[in-house]
This record gives sequence, C-alpha cells and structure tokens, in this order.
Amino acid sequence: MGALAIIFAIDVLISTLCIWLATKFSFVNLEIKLVPIIVLLASAVSLIPVIGWLAGFLLFVYLLMQLSQCSVVDALWVVLFTKLFSFVAILVTTPLFNTAV
Repeated sequence: MGALAIIFAIDVLISTLCIWLATKFSFVNLEIKLVPIIVLLASAVSLIPVIGWLAGFLLFVYLLMQLSQCSVVDALWVVLFTKLFSFVAILVTTPLFNTAV
C-alpha cells in the first residue's frame, strides 16, 4: 500500500508540472497553486473503477474551465499539451528505471 501511495504522489507531481507547462503553451492563465488542486481531485476521481477515467477527464476539464475562466476549446488544448508532455516525461524517465532493476 505504501508503494501505491508513493506512485500516486509522483504521478500528481509529474501531472502538476505537465499541466503548468501546458498552460504556458496555451491561452489559459492559471495560478500555479490551483494546479495541484485540480490534479488531486481529478486523480482521485480517476481511481473509481470502470468510469473513473471518464469522470476524471470531465472533472479535469470542468475545473480547468471554472478556475481559469477559459473556454472548452482552450481547456481541451491544455489537456492535449498535458498528455504530450506526460508522454515525453515517460519516455525520458523509463530508461532510468529499467537500468536500475
């Protein structure tokens, strides 16, 4: 259980950094202190079995729109950039963990 908590915390940290970076590449102005709140809530909802991924995505877009006063299109751009940056982060960090084992 402790390992899962550590993985969850690392996921929240990486997601927070990726979302912050994505807001810099889009037209969304979001305070850095609001990003971890959005990530924590969306990640917690995403843990629900079967529908969690969809509910987490919808909550993420909704909170992003409400807290940054942006449109749906801008929120979807942030999601797209976030997923792109997360993918790059995974590509960069995966070889580091494979050599350690």
